[in-house]
Amino acid sequence: MRTKTKRAAVTLPLTALKYLYRSARGKKLVVELDVDSLKKVNEPSTIDEIVAEARMEYHSGKTKGFTDTKKLMDYLES
Repeated sequence: MRTKTKRAAVTLPLTALKYLYRSARGKKLVVELDVDSLKKVNEPSTIDEIVAEARMEYHSGKTKGFTDTKKLMDYLES
């Protein structure tokens, strides 16, 4: 069962960026990003932790997935 993922927003603190160089045409910058600073600003929220835990349970086989309502109802009634 494949689920479509949605885009997420990440906050980049300016103090975490280190300028390395600019492209010849000047349209792109290359920067280094301090991961520790990124983690401080973007700690996972409760819902993120719940979703991550649910995905781990599903992939480990602890959770069943149903695409057919009838099969789900039969399983719940058994």
